[in-house]
Amino acid sequence: MKRHAYLILAHHHFSQLRKLIELLDDSRNDIYVHVDAKARFDPKEWEGLCRHSSLVFLDNRIRVSWGGVSIMRAELALLKAAADAHHYDYYHLLSGMDLPIKSQDVIHDFFDSHSGTEFLNFWNFKKTTASRFRYYTLFPEGAGHFATNLLNNIFKGLQMAVGYQINRDVDFRFASQWFSITDELAHYVISKEDWLEKVFRHTNTCDEIFLATLVWNSPFRERLYVKEPVEEHVVNESNMRFIDWTRGESIRHPWTFRADDWDLLMSVPHFWARKFDDAVDSEIIDRIFRTLRPKEETDQK
Repeated sequence: MKRHAYLILAHHHFSQLRKLIELLDDSRNDIYVHVDAKARFDPKEWEGLCRHSSLVFLDNRIRVSWGGVSIMRAELALLKAAADAHHYDYYHLLSGMDLPIKSQDVIHDFFDSHSGTEFLNFWNFKKTTASRFRYYTLFPEGAGHFATNLLNNIFKGLQMAVGYQINRDVDFRFASQWFSITDELAHYVISKEDWLEKVFRHTNTCDEIFLATLVWNSPFRERLYVKEPVEEHVVNESNMRFIDWTRGESIRHPWTFRADDWDLLMSVPHFWARKFDDAVDSEIIDRIFRTLRPKEETDQK
């Protein structure tokens, strides 16, 4: 039986996270969760939640900042935890604000029929994207804070003025943060941890760049589901995630799905969607949960 590892980055909305984990609870899956070190969280309260999957909360919790290198480090920690524990045919990175919109049978059948394929959604660069990795960032964890972001931008401006750049020899690429990758690629990424740390530790918002760059400059590039990059933030199937940027609240955040989006969510070919927020609309979350929850679980409640 082929097995999949779900890797989840979580930092709040834990009642919603419980529903996500229950929908992933399947004998063909194991689930690994990194909870932001800033969050108040007790893994003992989650004992017994999964009946079929192994549920692992990472002990070494990282303080994660929006746009920070800490996101890359948390993703690598999840990959290492899963790859060290078992062999998995696929590793799927999700946010705690995501939900599946297809059954586990449909998802597993698809990946069985596309075995060996890597699923990343590549984007074309915008003019401003290069500033994320070509200039030394004083405060790599400071992108989400006004003062440190201002200082970062001032220092980048000074570097531009004198023509100073870092990482001149790296062919960078740009992609959605969320991925589904094979065991081979997962181990390759882990093997490049030192290189990734060296290249990205003083960059900005590298979560959308580090894996794309690594894959594009490796033999795994030939195994991509969709090889041609697309315009940033367009809806695309290449990582099988449905993310609606056309109605996003800002350039940083995609649309939060509501109950009125039910027909849309059920009509798209993707397997997972983001994002959902039970403080914005819990009805859509509950409806997906009731629809996709395994029947045996529903009958026993």
